[in-house]
Amino acid sequence: MKNQLGDEVIQNGVFKRIREDLIYKTAPVYEVIRLIGGMPLFFDEHMERFESSLDLVSAKCPFKSTDIFMQIQQLVEKENVSDNNVRLEYGETSDGWFLTLFLVISSYPDESVYKSGVKVNTANVVRKNPHAKVVNEKYLSQIADLKTETGAYEIILKDETGRIAEGSKSNLFFVKGNCLYSAREEDILIGITRLKVIEAMRGLGLSYREDDIFERNLSNYEAAFLSGTSIGVLPIETMNEIKYNSASNHVIMKLKEKYDELVESNLIKTRRQYR
Repeated sequence: MKNQLGDEVIQNGVFKRIREDLIYKTAPVYEVIRLIGGMPLFFDEHMERFESSLDLVSAKCPFKSTDIFMQIQQLVEKENVSDNNVRLEYGETSDGWFLTLFLVISSYPDESVYKSGVKVNTANVVRKNPHAKVVNEKYLSQIADLKTETGAYEIILKDETGRIAEGSKSNLFFVKGNCLYSAREEDILIGITRLKVIEAMRGLGLSYREDDIFERNLSNYEAAFLSGTSIGVLPIETMNEIKYNSASNHVIMKLKEKYDELVESNLIKTRRQYR
């Protein structure tokens, strides 16, 4: 399987050893969920997005959230892992429809990166149907090449007019004063971590605005950060040639602290609900 960690996968509820990728008739719907202490983070929210992605491509998975949770727990126990990402894919092959779960090779930023921030670069890339999490190998290859060419931690997507959308596999926020800004919801993937950042923001009494954000105006903002499954809230140090003091920005520091609290409370909730 793609980027697989370990030998085992669970396919339609059964453990198997699969050395090659399944050949899907069309691109499968997928989710990547972070495990912390063996527990899937924001599990219910991921399952809701999984269902939404299936609806967008007119597919229906017969496995319920409780089934998928149990399969994740079986995989965790079988592979003896605690902190890692798990990927689930649902798609049609010549042999029928398959739900496949497997652990993926995962990496998380060092704490030092949160204290300095990361380098990102913009590129003229537009994701089709951004609301659906569907595998796109051409897109993934294009992003990988851009990261190699620029040395950037993440590639920020923009259209031909210079309108900024999001990261290739993360959401993007800008900060000015006590207000957060992001691209319009219809133009981006509604990331689970993004929703939690907005929840944290509201808990802190901060303002939030969705708008068209253009590359030519990047210097108007005081700070910026990425959000995502593996990175949480990650400050941006530079975007192209624009430098931000994001790691020391008081709004981002408060948001990260509040987000970490939401993570802890969610893990407790999921443990109680499913166990």
